[in-house]
Amino acid sequence: MCVLVIVDRFSKSCRLIPLPGQPTALDTAECLFNHVFRYYGLPEDIVSDRGSQFTSRVWRAFFKRLGVTISLSSGYHPQTNGQTERKIQEVGHFLRTFCHDHQESWSQFLGWAEYAQNSLRQPTTGLTPFQCVLGYQPPLFPWDGEPSDVPAVDYWFRESERV
Repeated sequence: MCVLVIVDRFSKSCRLIPLPGQPTALDTAECLFNHVFRYYGLPEDIVSDRGSQFTSRVWRAFFKRLGVTISLSSGYHPQTNGQTERKIQEVGHFLRTFCHDHQESWSQFLGWAEYAQNSLRQPTTGLTPFQCVLGYQPPLFPWDGEPSDVPAVDYWFRESERV
């Protein structure tokens, strides 16, 4: 498994999408549409590394048809896409911290990793990504600790609190 990490240049909002393996260019483009574009609209520009799916004819043709500019980071210079590189490091740290005892199920922690990342105040905007995108900061833990009469719900909340 792998994670497709998408970061909005302005808000620093991230999307962390678990994938079963290295995606093709078309798989990646469809993933962007299904998990990002349909919620936020089409971007003007996409900056990516030079992975094979991002340098392929399929990728270029797909985004040319959509009118989206493709910018590739310089080879051996990942700082070109520094905010995504930093986000990958932060998410990696989060996953290593919370998954060391559950390495086979790391993808179950991605939702909370994304929620936490989007709740962090960004120095460049002075706001959290949620505040930039939604106009408000959702509560991190809105539940009150009262047990439910449904065991599966209690289990989900206990596991979420643990994360």
